[in-house]
Amino acid sequence: MKRIAFLLVAVLTSVLAYAQLDVKELKLSNGMTVWLNEDHSQPKVFGAVVVKAGAKDCPNTGIAHYFEHIMFKGTDRMGTTDYDKEKPWLDSISAQYDLLSNTKDEAERTRIQKHINELSLKAADYAIPNEFSRLIAKYGGSALNAGTGHDLTYYHNSFLPQFIEQWCWLNSERLIKPVFRGFQGELENVYEEKNRAADALGNAQDKVFRAVFKTQPYAYPIIGSTENLKNPRLSDMAAFYKKYYVASNMGLILCGDIKPDAALTTLLEKTFGRVQTGPAPERIKSTMPTIAAGEREEVKLPIPLVGAEALVFKAPTEYEADANALDLANKLLYNGKAGLLDSLVNEHKLMMAAAMSASLDDAAGSGIVVIPNLFGKMKKAEARVMEQVRKVMDGDFSNEQMEALKQEMLMEAEQNIETISNRSDVLINAFSKGRNWQDVLNKMDGIRRLTKADVVAAARKYYGANYITLVKKYGTSKKETLKQPGYKPISPKNMDAKSAFAQQLEQVPVKDMAVRTVDFKKDVTILPLKSQTLLYYKENPINDVFSFTIRYKNGELHTPALKIMANYLSQLGTDSLKKQQLEQAWQRIGTTMEIASGNVAFSINLTGPDNQLVPALQLLAHFLRSAKGDRDALKDVKDEDGVERKSFGKQKDDVLQPVIHRIAVGERSSYLTQMSRKEVKSLTDEDLLALFQELQQYGCELFYCGRQPMAYVANEAQRILPLDQCTKPQADTFRPFLQYDEPVVYFYHVPKSRQNYVVSYDAVGALPTQADRVQFKLWGEYFGGSMSSVLFQNVREFRSLAYSTGGSAFTTSLARHPDATQCYITITGTQADKTLEALSTIDSLLHHIPMKENNLEASRQSVVNDIQNAYPSFRTVGEYVANQLRDGYTSDPQADIAKSIPAVTSQEILQFHQQHIASNSNRVWVVIGDKHLTDIKALARFGKVVELKKEDVYR
Repeated sequence: MKRIAFLLVAVLTSVLAYAQLDVKELKLSNGMTVWLNEDHSQPKVFGAVVVKAGAKDCPNTGIAHYFEHIMFKGTDRMGTTDYDKEKPWLDSISAQYDLLSNTKDEAERTRIQKHINELSLKAADYAIPNEFSRLIAKYGGSALNAGTGHDLTYYHNSFLPQFIEQWCWLNSERLIKPVFRGFQGELENVYEEKNRAADALGNAQDKVFRAVFKTQPYAYPIIGSTENLKNPRLSDMAAFYKKYYVASNMGLILCGDIKPDAALTTLLEKTFGRVQTGPAPERIKSTMPTIAAGEREEVKLPIPLVGAEALVFKAPTEYEADANALDLANKLLYNGKAGLLDSLVNEHKLMMAAAMSASLDDAAGSGIVVIPNLFGKMKKAEARVMEQVRKVMDGDFSNEQMEALKQEMLMEAEQNIETISNRSDVLINAFSKGRNWQDVLNKMDGIRRLTKADVVAAARKYYGANYITLVKKYGTSKKETLKQPGYKPISPKNMDAKSAFAQQLEQVPVKDMAVRTVDFKKDVTILPLKSQTLLYYKENPINDVFSFTIRYKNGELHTPALKIMANYLSQLGTDSLKKQQLEQAWQRIGTTMEIASGNVAFSINLTGPDNQLVPALQLLAHFLRSAKGDRDALKDVKDEDGVERKSFGKQKDDVLQPVIHRIAVGERSSYLTQMSRKEVKSLTDEDLLALFQELQQYGCELFYCGRQPMAYVANEAQRILPLDQCTKPQADTFRPFLQYDEPVVYFYHVPKSRQNYVVSYDAVGALPTQADRVQFKLWGEYFGGSMSSVLFQNVREFRSLAYSTGGSAFTTSLARHPDATQCYITITGTQADKTLEALSTIDSLLHHIPMKENNLEASRQSVVNDIQNAYPSFRTVGEYVANQLRDGYTSDPQADIAKSIPAVTSQEILQFHQQHIASNSNRVWVVIGDKHLTDIKALARFGKVVELKKEDVYR
């Protein structure tokens, strides 16, 4: 009988998995493609509109990206109180921008821009700010965003399933007649986005693309050149919309808690079937230029000490015949474990060597990254790397290696489509490339059919050709400066207004559904094992890939050396298996092992095929008991630590978190309690191995997600793993937030930053009652949580002082600790010469919060939306429950918040603000940026100015 029951469960699980991986495709009458994927594992729907139009279709102009921003401004029916009266002003603004783009005289340009500002203020009399984002929140949406790539633009968010009709009306309406309102301010926000990109290390991608593609469309940055940003033509943007935003060139993706039945089809036809028709446009092609032998280009990066090169070859695009074979060739070279290039790192011959491919629609590249050991010779390192590449080209690898890596590729592909979020990403990518769901499945099937001959042929075809050598040069590229324009900010008159479209939407009925939160007893099974060990068990409903984590109850806040130890352990073998041999053993059973050190816990994570669970646990146990010291590995760890410390402070993004931790918890910041350089240099193999054995004496939690029965997993884990010694209680990682007795403005100097970070810190103190905590949650969302927030609207929308601005409410770890406290932190990225105005604006809002009922209503719903849309996936639910239990909760705290939020009144929010925020006379500010571009003296208006040095925030 048990056997029959087990078979029945297996069949039902298989049916469920098939349903979740089924994608239904249909065409609307206007030619729009729709993909529907039903998955009830999480109580949310991911919705996206994908347009096959990106930066390559308007090279260097930034039009595709501009238009993405405009798509949040509303239409002729949404975002306006009276479009007929608003339109003449908007038409005049458009004409002035066309005039501006043809004007070279700077004085005349200034006059035109001021005139545009005057016209914008007039047009703003009819605008309803952020109505689209507010309606998205009101009707179940969260994580509203969009993205522009070289080949596509897409608009997306998650939403609660009972609001699917409202979502469809909103997202179809925005496509029908978008209006270019608020353009001058949005243009300033794009400038700020370019400033942020210029300061970020990620800007290196633009340099690489420029070197590889030269004058092809892919060579230009997505955001466009500064010159084009200064000279936008709204008429060109209107033409771009008319050409590319046609139904036949667009796709709608709905993935999650839906029913793809006739009723949904009717709804989609009624809503998205209204989008303009027209032929799919012929698009620009951007193929990779011919690569000449010996081609070299320098790329400036602010990374000291280490040398680095990237050898870039042509490669097949993602769905071309050779793509899988070259991916497998790259896996043979580099898989993070036992590849041919990995062996050079495992044997300490190089600091890093890796091979990987990246694919766009029209071109792809395969890159080999080479980083010699500290002060090593690049020529010798490159020769070693190319020797390994030739082995793949010569077929000098075993069938066993190849088959193991094929299984790993399949496992990764299965994981990429197992959750709503991951599957949605795959669907967006496939549609943008002109593919369908069957192509995705066929590509996976193609991995199974790969032969050694396929791999060798692909390696010879692509790695046998010429390549470009990109050479890292230490330094920072010249940054163009854009001055603050001095526009008058918009004074919105219609914050509480509702457009005719919004009123119409209110008539759509909504099915009342309870908020789904995690049930600690039903959604995961918790089983006590030996000593202080708990097993958190969750069945995998999708595939045969297991995940297993052993998490020890000690972290870097208690034992700072764990950070170094984690890096060291990742480079070790055992008493019977050298590092390369150990990685080959993992590879043979198709399992990966990852080591992660965190502030409050230390984890070792395994992922692999379910039929290899026991061999994986056995190999893990062998490593736990028998890890062997390696002096070369320790030297590498010390070198990497030195490079990291030397690099600190070169980028403002690196400085942000250490500074925030410094003001929030003071000297107990993990960046200040971490080991010093001297302490790291004095570490021995014996020190770290002893620490590893000591770590294993702490109580631990086991997290398993897979298809093996719980009793089997529990028995095998207890039989194989050394759990008897896990007796120490949770290490003390509690850190209270600091209270200040005077206002302070901290400044951290980062030379050559084009943009500054402005951070505010308010110590809220203890909130003993549930009512207090719920009010804080809602106040935080209302003040700084979304596009409808007070902060976003007043800093970005009305004044164009920042591209990114937001605030978050924080509670100390161990939330139910008797000394637990709260704080509120805002972070704003602003151009250096806007710093004082941005800080003044935020300070004023923190003292005098405007109350708008429509926005508060949207914030109430946003809190509920975020709770449900963040419901954990089947792989993460175990750790979610364990974290809540560790913090002192016995049931999901989100359930109480969701229940209490609707009853919180605007008066209570104002009272909370006055008591905990406005009355704070000891607010702390942080400004991070170039002090030569910032008026330091003027900052003294907000408190005593203290310049922080590296040693103040980072040990």
